[in-house]
Amino acid sequence: MNRRPMMGLIFIQLKKGKTMRPFFDLAKLTERKIGHGFLIDNVPLSKILECNHSPVYVTSLNAVAERVNIYQTTLKKYFKNNSIFYAMKANFSNPILKQVQETTAGVDIVSIGEWRAALKAGFSPQKICFAGVGKKEEEWREAIEGGLGYLNVEHLDELKDILNYISDNINKLKFIPVISLRLNPCLEVKTHPHLKTGALDSKFGILFEHFEEWVINIKQVFPNSQAFQEWISPLKGIHVHVGSQLMENKIFSLIIEKILECASFMFENNIKPYHIDLGGGLGVPYEGVSLDGTDISVHVEFFCSTLINLAKKYKKLHILWGNQCENLFVCFEPGRSIVASSTVFLTKVLYTKHNSNDHNFCFVDGAMNDFPRPSIYNAKHQCEVVNFENSEFLKQNSLRKKIHWQIVGPVCESGDFLSKDALLPKLFKNDVLAFFEAGAYCRSMASHYNLRKLPAEIFIKNGKIIEIIEN
Repeated sequence: MNRRPMMGLIFIQLKKGKTMRPFFDLAKLTERKIGHGFLIDNVPLSKILECNHSPVYVTSLNAVAERVNIYQTTLKKYFKNNSIFYAMKANFSNPILKQVQETTAGVDIVSIGEWRAALKAGFSPQKICFAGVGKKEEEWREAIEGGLGYLNVEHLDELKDILNYISDNINKLKFIPVISLRLNPCLEVKTHPHLKTGALDSKFGILFEHFEEWVINIKQVFPNSQAFQEWISPLKGIHVHVGSQLMENKIFSLIIEKILECASFMFENNIKPYHIDLGGGLGVPYEGVSLDGTDISVHVEFFCSTLINLAKKYKKLHILWGNQCENLFVCFEPGRSIVASSTVFLTKVLYTKHNSNDHNFCFVDGAMNDFPRPSIYNAKHQCEVVNFENSEFLKQNSLRKKIHWQIVGPVCESGDFLSKDALLPKLFKNDVLAFFEAGAYCRSMASHYNLRKLPAEIFIKNGKIIEIIEN
């Protein structure tokens, strides 16, 4: 992988067109030519095209920072003890990780590879939360020995192994992580089946009744209550994450009830749960809906106010948390909702083919290995022509007639598509298409299928291209 820093290139700000996305300005169709008519964080498309990379992901780091800050600002209104852990599985590109680190947020990881990437990006080990449904012992040991701050467990045997390890090495470890039990609340949510993580048929988390039984049985192993409390003392939190692409708040009240029920049981059994990890999962509308930050603030405000209000019913927890939960540590693990709208995927037209009036194919140089969400999840991303190569076509005023296109790539799979039904004008070779909300689970899920190169990445900040990654 070859990295080229691009410093000192300041570009002229073009006249802004209407936009639904901060940091992305798209002019009307007739102005989208010669690299004009599309701005990404004040950088004109012409400067991006000069980099000569296609397909390519283009990211506004300011957009990333803004959405992290909205999470942080809103959460601080409710809880003085708080944190945001960016779920780096959504996008692990180093410039994005560095930008998140600069906001003082932490990072959520699910593998030892992500642990090492987080450290490389400058995150303090104490600001890293290690989750994951199948962690190897050597993985969690490396992280704990490296000063890991937070550790979420998803198996009772895993919890026992980790607590035994900490107990046996208590004098050797520089830092004891806060351990949280990932609770499976057994709730059905409206999302893609592959994105459900908190239902009875899900592999994720621990059922409350199983945890209850485990606590009752394992207490009997210890000679007295004090010995049990010392052994289990690193277990201080409850973690819940029921799925991704969640667009409704109603389910969250039920989630919080489950958390409070579990917290009450823990407190009654000499376990002090002062740490609540509310996970991530906030959905992103991919088809032309405004993403101005209110989606985040409304979500966080609902979650926090509901938690405080419902906790009033659990008087015993007030001893630990305070009447307004002022002593409670609350965190979120957002990924998609931070980075999805920060990035656009650009790809050039190669050829077009018209098999019939209903079967119009546009072949582009990007493919399912570069931009995998449509083929994996049947996801629909808003697609726009952002640069017309044929200026004469624009002069003919032929843009009113739209065609239903299937946007497909060069990979030898019938499932290789970027859009099954993109309503666009007539397209020509070298026209540039943009797919929006491409920052999450796109580049991070890309592959070398068909031995294709990974797409390049361009990062923009404050009106400058600051880095290009040639994969």
